[in-house]
Amino acid sequence: MTPNPFYFDPDATGVAVFLGPTEARLMELAWEKGELTVKKAQFFLGENNQRAYTTTMTVLSRLAQKGLLSREKQGKHHLYRPALSREDFLTRKIATVTDCLDRNFNR
Repeated sequence: MTPNPFYFDPDATGVAVFLGPTEARLMELAWEKGELTVKKAQFFLGENNQRAYTTTMTVLSRLAQKGLLSREKQGKHHLYRPALSREDFLTRKIATVTDCLDRNFNR
């Protein structure tokens, strides 16, 4: 079974409408800071962060696979940077929803 490539939670706010909560938080950090390593992401998530280092690493890697972050090897670590701006991300996602609605309701 192929996973659904489009996530949509109309009850969420901001980019969490289109990304899971952990993905949304990490993308917001990437946009805010400009670049992240897993260790920096863990630090910025704060003391109340319940995520394991490996979970943060996996989520950042998946965001890179989705084309939302670029990933560059730096020594032993990877450096993650936003591949597009927050505004471009939201514009693309809103366009996808609009296209879907147009296809399904303007027949």
